[in-house]
Amino acid sequence: MSTSSTSAASLTAPPTFTGVSKFATSLQQVLTRAVGIASLPLNLDEQQVSDLQTTQSDLNGLDTAFTNLQQSVASLQNTITSGLLSASTSNSSTVTATVGTGATAGTYTISVGELGSYSTALSVAGSTPVSDPTSHGISKSTSYNLYLGTTKIAIAAASSDLQDLASAINSQSNGQVQATLVNVGSTSSPDYRLSLQSGTLTAGAVDLQDSSGNDLISSSTAGSPASYSVDNSASIQSASRTITLSPGLTVNLIGQSASGASTTITVGNNASTLASAFSSFAGSYNAAVDAIGQYHGQNAGALEGDSLLQTLTSALDQLGNYTNGSPASALANYGITLDQTGQLAVDTSKFTTAANANFGQLLTTISNTTTGGFLQTAEFLLNGIEDPTTGAIKTEEKSVANQLKAAQTHVANEQAAVNQIQTNLTQQIALADSAIAELESQASYVTGLFAQYTGATSTQSNGLSTL
Repeated sequence: MSTSSTSAASLTAPPTFTGVSKFATSLQQVLTRAVGIASLPLNLDEQQVSDLQTTQSDLNGLDTAFTNLQQSVASLQNTITSGLLSASTSNSSTVTATVGTGATAGTYTISVGELGSYSTALSVAGSTPVSDPTSHGISKSTSYNLYLGTTKIAIAAASSDLQDLASAINSQSNGQVQATLVNVGSTSSPDYRLSLQSGTLTAGAVDLQDSSGNDLISSSTAGSPASYSVDNSASIQSASRTITLSPGLTVNLIGQSASGASTTITVGNNASTLASAFSSFAGSYNAAVDAIGQYHGQNAGALEGDSLLQTLTSALDQLGNYTNGSPASALANYGITLDQTGQLAVDTSKFTTAANANFGQLLTTISNTTTGGFLQTAEFLLNGIEDPTTGAIKTEEKSVANQLKAAQTHVANEQAAVNQIQTNLTQQIALADSAIAELESQASYVTGLFAQYTGATSTQSNGLSTL
């Protein structure tokens, strides 16, 4: 239920009373005054509703700011858990590397022997050149046998058209062979053929036969697997240029190593990634500081003096000045400090230098949301603010919502009561006006009758006063 400040005001201005007696104007004033007096409590309650709505809006703003801060802590935790490592290579022209879930810090050497190649094949021409692959083909058959080395794959095409054959190979070969259409003729005299390529690096040649056993391949080139060695191991063959070198560590083979040379892959903690995550946290922290700051000083708004502000300020102070019980574990040691205005700043250069000097100590300071450190403290403090049941902001939001609902219900009841007073009083005044008008008419009649007997001048406009 909602109300507005104009709804009560409209009740204090009753509809114009149109009477017929001389006293209609006075009766209108009586009606206006009576309804105005009855509406005084309603006007005060309307102001209370407006104040509660403002408080509710301000609380929602604080809620949004601290929810964003809580989410930034979760993002920081995710960075610690899965996004802290990065991989670098000593020669990016031979391999590139990426880390994912499960990766651990370490150093690897890899030598790329061969990049390998895909098996390819080109179909024969049709009995006449295939100028339109959607209506002509290289065989009248719709059933085919596709070979990749010794592996036989049955293919059933929707028609003998070259386009349907290519579609059937792509959908029925389970990715082992990829088919495309190529024009080996000219633009004016096209000659479409079927171009086939193996899905992996393999030594098996590609072949295609129709249901009559006719060979439909004019040329075929067998591929070869890629090869590499890790930490001076024996040569390893791979059907793909993308390999898993270690859990969570993926390597792409992009170039052959020089004879006797190898590439070093280093997986280590990335201070820059962590600095970026803390910078994002600082942005959310400062937004929360600003959200509280608007309720201090002159024209501080509906939440001025609310004890909730002290609770929120205390939580931010503990986060911004965090130390894990010893000076060495303070965030300030890593360039994360508060300025004179209470804003949190991250000196990325200082953070990176300090982190690289003692990454273990940094990780101990930050720790995680379950075992201690900054992240556990942050989660505890912000849960105390944002918990749906017991959080400081959530509790006050619920309290204000209940007060607002009760106030709106009370206003609605008062409005109904004032409406009823206005209706009843209007009816009573209308009856009074009618009675007065009747008396005025009788007085005018008697005055006129008296004048006829006495010869006095009849002045109907004087009414009872002439008697």
